[in-house]
Amino acid sequence: MNEWLEQVEQLAQLMAQRGLTRLEIEIDDARVQLRRAPTPATPHDTETMPPLFMTGFPAEASPANEPEESRWTPPAVLEVRSPLVGYCTLAPIEVGKRVERGETLATIEVLGIPNEVSAPVPGILQEWAVENGQPVEYGQVIARLQPLSEE
Repeated sequence: MNEWLEQVEQLAQLMAQRGLTRLEIEIDDARVQLRRAPTPATPHDTETMPPLFMTGFPAEASPANEPEESRWTPPAVLEVRSPLVGYCTLAPIEVGKRVERGETLATIEVLGIPNEVSAPVPGILQEWAVENGQPVEYGQVIARLQPLSEE
């Protein structure tokens, strides 16, 4: 019974994260329908959510006439985070290998539904932060990339 309750709670979290007002799922002979009232996002809500990945881009572009030393430089390491709670299956990419923007790094499975997590920028895979098949939380670091220019 506790397992069902946990799964329903995960579905409710998924609905809130995706802004869904209705979700219906059928597994084997069990059927679950969830509904919630739409809630508009407030600035407070978005401030408390951890980012899915750190892009490393500044909030404002620096002027072109700024001295070279004070210009923004990209981060040495970019963290790719889980957008959902679920089980993580890692892509067969070895540490030290190059990945392209949009390349699938992992799949987060929530109640049998796969959700791909892609590389936000081209880069070198520096580290897997989770084990293959491990349960992950929302916002948990999955991988660390060394960003490369897109030339």
